[in-house]
Amino acid sequence: MMTDREMKKMNNRGMSLVELIIVVALISVVLGVTGFGLSLIGNKPVEECAQKIEIVLNRNRTNSMGKKEAWVEFYLNDDGRVTVTEHLRSGKEEREGTPARETTTVLGARDVKVRITYSDGSVYNLADSSYPTAHYRVAFTRDSGAVSDLYGAKCFKIEVYKGTYSDSVYKRTIVLNALTGNVTIE
Repeated sequence: MMTDREMKKMNNRGMSLVELIIVVALISVVLGVTGFGLSLIGNKPVEECAQKIEIVLNRNRTNSMGKKEAWVEFYLNDDGRVTVTEHLRSGKEEREGTPARETTTVLGARDVKVRITYSDGSVYNLADSSYPTAHYRVAFTRDSGAVSDLYGAKCFKIEVYKGTYSDSVYKRTIVLNALTGNVTIE
């Protein structure tokens, strides 16, 4: 015959419901934190590219207000990376017909794409293979630093994203205020 102590040992072979719930909760917390961390790593190139674009545009705006002719051109370089060329020319150099000084900077990784929207409704995607060598300009006025009207339209939004563009894809939007020229990331 079994004693009470032996009976308790035989009945205590599994986990209680409370223990099972705690284990499942801990596993879900660990998976959630890991997934969030991995999503931040995957979106880092988009964040970096957007910050670089903001810096370039603010520098260009400052140069324009310093009574210099300045503009930037966005395009894809030969290896498919978003690149910007900054053009700068002083008033004296402009009068003398001297070409603008150019500084070229690669802004994004290969999988980062840029979409530029102008006030006339035209939207240009730098990843569009039908215009592989197209350059898209953004400039600011000398007097107030407002966004300049190029080709009949002002650039007011630049979107940076990875993959195929859609409303659900992670993206950073750089907004240019047409009147003040302020550049902000949303």
